[in-house]
Amino acid sequence: MLHSLTPNLMIWAEIHGVSRNQPYPWNSYLVHSENRNVRALIDPLTLSTEQIQQIEEIGPPTHILLTCHYHERDSEQFRKKWGCRLLVHENQADLFEIDVDDTFSDRAVLWDLMEVIRVPDVRHREEVSFLLQDEGALIVGDLVSGGRKDRGIPDGQVGIYAPQYLVDIEKARASLRILMDLEFDLLCFGHGSPLLNRAKQVLRQYIENDSIWKNLECEREEELRLNPNLRELHGT
Repeated sequence: MLHSLTPNLMIWAEIHGVSRNQPYPWNSYLVHSENRNVRALIDPLTLSTEQIQQIEEIGPPTHILLTCHYHERDSEQFRKKWGCRLLVHENQADLFEIDVDDTFSDRAVLWDLMEVIRVPDVRHREEVSFLLQDEGALIVGDLVSGGRKDRGIPDGQVGIYAPQYLVDIEKARASLRILMDLEFDLLCFGHGSPLLNRAKQVLRQYIENDSIWKNLECEREEELRLNPNLRELHGT
């Protein structure tokens, strides 16, 4: 089932890592507003028959939004099913193998409902987040993760998994500070359990903890040493 996080925001998830006894969720979201006649799927994963019925009771989706091109997931299937429009960041449009219906730009406010926040140089060239200002909720893709047992990140905390895929440690840290200019108390992730309160404070503490970033740098360099082909990903 989809679960409501706020009046305009719902979540559904797939559970991964069960075979390793390290279950954690992959997440997708539905942002909806009856007044605006908008129902947007964000980074949509597979939906069960019951979940489809639940969404259609609210109303058929009108749009699909993606935080990055790695999160196409079941977008094309749902676009065909409901005739909704697929929107991506204007600087990412050339990365998609599927057709894109329209693009959005940094700081665009979509339907007076959510603001687009571009966060470059972390894991993807132009990853974006979506800020629901009236809800105090921020939705991110792969920038950071919520609680997930496979990476030792407790529920109620944030972390970065697979730092070898970070573009650059210091650039990533600087880009994440962009999020500190926003007002939010709820933080939703592409991977890991959401942070339901005090989210901005928890994220700030993570970003400003020097020892965390030193450890990430060491872990990243070790992974790049073991897998030198990864350097090609970063052009180094």
